[in-house]
Parts: sequence; C-alpha cells; structure tokens
Amino acid sequence: MIRINQELLNFFSRLSESSASGLVKEIRYFSKDKIVTQGKYVSSIYIIKSGVVKCYVNEDNGRDFIQEFFSTGEILGELEVFNDIISFCNAEAITEVTGYQIDVKDFYTLLENHPELNILLLKALANKVRDTAIRASQQQSYPIAYNLKKLMKFSSDEAMAFSKQDIADYLGITLRSLNRALHEIS
Repeated sequence: MIRINQELLNFFSRLSESSASGLVKEIRYFSKDKIVTQGKYVSSIYIIKSGVVKCYVNEDNGRDFIQEFFSTGEILGELEVFNDIISFCNAEAITEVTGYQIDVKDFYTLLENHPELNILLLKALANKVRDTAIRASQQQSYPIAYNLKKLMKFSSDEAMAFSKQDIADYLGITLRSLNRALHEIS
C-alpha cells in the first residue's frame, strides 16, 4: 500500500554528497502541504527521503481517488516531466516529508550523465504499472470487505493511521460504503 524505492533513494543520497550536489535541493513539507498540484505545470521532480505522500486525482464530480501512497525513495512528477504535460494528480504530504527536489533541466542533465539513473527510473515506472494493475484487479475481483481487511492489516503492520476518508478514497468507495464494510467485518 505504501510504495518505497530504496535503490532510487540511495542513488540520490549519493548524488547529493557528490560534485553534482548543486543540482539537488533538500526540501521539507508538512502534513497537508501540496507538493504537486493537479492541473499545474511541474517544474521539478521530487524524491522522498522520509514521510508519506498521497497521490490522488480530484474528479469532476468533486470526489478524490487516491492512486497510491508514496514514501521513502519514491519519485513524484516524473510522468509529467517526461511527457511535458500538466499534472494529472495532486501529491500531498500526509506526514512531515523530507526529500530532494531537482529542476527539470538539471534532471535531464542527470539522465544524460548517469546511465544508472535511467535503469532505476525504468524499474520504478515498471513497478508503478505492475502495482497499479494488481491493485485494480484485486479491487474489481474481491468484495469491499476483503480489500478492507487486507488494507487494515497492512496499515497496522506499518503503524500508520489513515483517515476513514483516505481509506474510502483509496478503495474507490463512498464513506458510507466503508462504514457498512467496517460494520460487516467487526
């Protein structure tokens, strides 16, 4: 449920201590701060060192759909940067978040000069596609109560408390449906 990418974080940690450190800016966000805003141009990519970020789409009907929760080593803004498009989602800090920010121009310079980064990004994108496909399949194939139990087990393992609204938005259901499912499994 909370995605991490230790390899990518290790790469950027080494980079921040190298001669290329001028390209990597350290950042800090607090809970509820928006890191990326839906419908806005993305001028940097972000690598999370610590904390949890929720990535969500605000739909035309006013509902939010949480695509994923990101943490240590995950990258934000790369899809928009690679495709030169405005952001199709929001990325908001749930907890205090620290990380790295790299300007688009500097990011492309890093890609040209560090072949290892290209491989790490391909792996990260492939994992995002795989995990999204698995999650979509499970949410369509199993009842809400099953998905909720699985989510509750994961969140207790991670010692992370999510709001009921975030859980509903992650499962793609209403708060009322979530409350009904919680009542069923208790």
